[in-house]
Amino acid sequence: MVLPSKMPQLADLDLLLSVEKYGSVGKAAQAHSLSQPAASIRLSAMERRLGLRLLERSPTGSKLTEEGEMLAKYARNVMHAARELLEFGSASRSSDAKRLRVAGSPGVSEHLIPEWLNRSGSSFGEARVEVRTGGVDTLCQLIRASHVDLAFIDGWCQAGSQVQQKFRDDLVVQHICDDELAVVVGSKHPWARRPTLLTVQELASAQLVLRERGSGLREFTDELLGNARVPRSYVEFPSNAAIKQAVATSKRVAVLNLSTVRTELADGRLYRVPVDQEMPAKPIYAVWSERRGLPGYARELVEIAASKGSPMPVARPVPDIESDRLVEANTTNT
Repeated sequence: MVLPSKMPQLADLDLLLSVEKYGSVGKAAQAHSLSQPAASIRLSAMERRLGLRLLERSPTGSKLTEEGEMLAKYARNVMHAARELLEFGSASRSSDAKRLRVAGSPGVSEHLIPEWLNRSGSSFGEARVEVRTGGVDTLCQLIRASHVDLAFIDGWCQAGSQVQQKFRDDLVVQHICDDELAVVVGSKHPWARRPTLLTVQELASAQLVLRERGSGLREFTDELLGNARVPRSYVEFPSNAAIKQAVATSKRVAVLNLSTVRTELADGRLYRVPVDQEMPAKPIYAVWSERRGLPGYARELVEIAASKGSPMPVARPVPDIESDRLVEANTTNT
C-alpha cells in the first residue's frame, strides 16, 4: 500500500492530541519543544491536507472542533499502535542481542562447541544459544543466508576437499586449533596397555570400526591403511558416537580425532594406542560474514575457542617404551 500524500504525520497527530490535553497551542508547543508559531504552522498545514477545520482558536486558548475530536479519536488509536511497534522493535533488538546462532561440522558441534560454551563460565548464561550442524557447503550457505552468526569448520567434515577453497572473499576465516587423529581401543583390548608402538601393518589387520564411505575421516583411514595390503574386516558406522560405543564394548579398533574421544580417554573407557608414525592433525576454522561481522556473543565464543583450542583429554600414563626395553634387556642379561 502506498500512503496518500495527505496522510498526517505521527508527530502532527501527537501535537493535536496535546492541544486537546492542554487546551492551548502554546502549551502543546512547549510540551513538544516547539515554538508556538511552528506548532501553529504544522497544525494549519494538517488542516489543509485533510480539508478539515480541526481547531477553534480564541484569545483564551484553543479547543478541538467536532471534526478535530473525531480525528483525535483515530489519532489515539494510531499513536497506541505506533508505541506498540516501537516496543516490539526494542524487544526484538534486545532478543537478538541475547541470541547466539552458531553452527559447526558434526564433530565440532557435538564435542567442541559444548566444551567452549561450558568453559566460558557465566558468559552465555542469559543467551539463547542455537547450534546447527552440516558439511562445508551447508555451513557456508547458512552464514551467507544470515541463518547463523558463526560457524566452526574442521578438515575432516568432507572427503576430497581442500576446506579453505570453500571460503570466498565474503567470509572471514580465523584458525582456531588443530585436531590430531589417534588410534583407540576399549579397555578389554590387548592393546589397551601396549608397551610397544603399533605398526600400520598391525592396524590394517585388526578388526576395525570405520566411518562411512565419503566422510573425510574414512578417506584418511583408507589412505593410511592402503599400502598394508592385508585383508581387513571392519564394521562401518555413520557417527562417531556409534563407533566409540562399538570400540568400548569390544576388541575392535578405531581411528578418531582426539577432540571426539577426550572424555572416554580420561575416564578409561577408551585407550590411545601409540603408533610408529606421526598421525596427522587438521585445522579447525571459525568462519563468519565479512559484511555483517560478529555480534557480541559470537565474538566472545570465537575468543574462547581460540584461547582454549581443542580440549585435550586428561593424560593417562603412556608406557615409557625405551625404559621398558631397558628393563627387559637388563632382566634378560641377569
